[in-house]
Amino acid sequence: MKVRAELAAIALFVAFGLCVEIVFTGLSEGAGGSFCGQVSLLMVPVYTVAWLLLGPGLALLRTLSLDGFLVRLPLTVLVVYGIEWAFGAFYWEMGLRPWHYQHGWASDLSGGHITLLYAPFWFVFAALLPPVHRAIRAAAPRLVSA
Repeated sequence: MKVRAELAAIALFVAFGLCVEIVFTGLSEGAGGSFCGQVSLLMVPVYTVAWLLLGPGLALLRTLSLDGFLVRLPLTVLVVYGIEWAFGAFYWEMGLRPWHYQHGWASDLSGGHITLLYAPFWFVFAALLPPVHRAIRAAAPRLVSA
């Protein structure tokens, strides 16, 4: 039952991440009037790893009494950028291109796998992560017991 609840939690977080991406890309495209969002299914492993790293990371910060905004937000953003860079590099080596950034010096230094232009959005994500994490943790066991 515990494994099923964890798999449900991962599925909920992946769904959350994919939906956020669809909205974000839709709003980005909205200037042309289409508001047609998109997402690659290659993001499923990215969000799975994010859940597996960020959830325990939040718990560790709470244990160490370091879960205040000024510590949690930048650390979360660094982890997100690390995940994005690692998967971007991996997918690039596999010949896949679900994203490639070409704006800014960080894009150049990272091989196009990350961009600092999205940092404000990652900070918003980091701020929303604890309540989203709690909601998913509360909902997941209910999903598997129903």
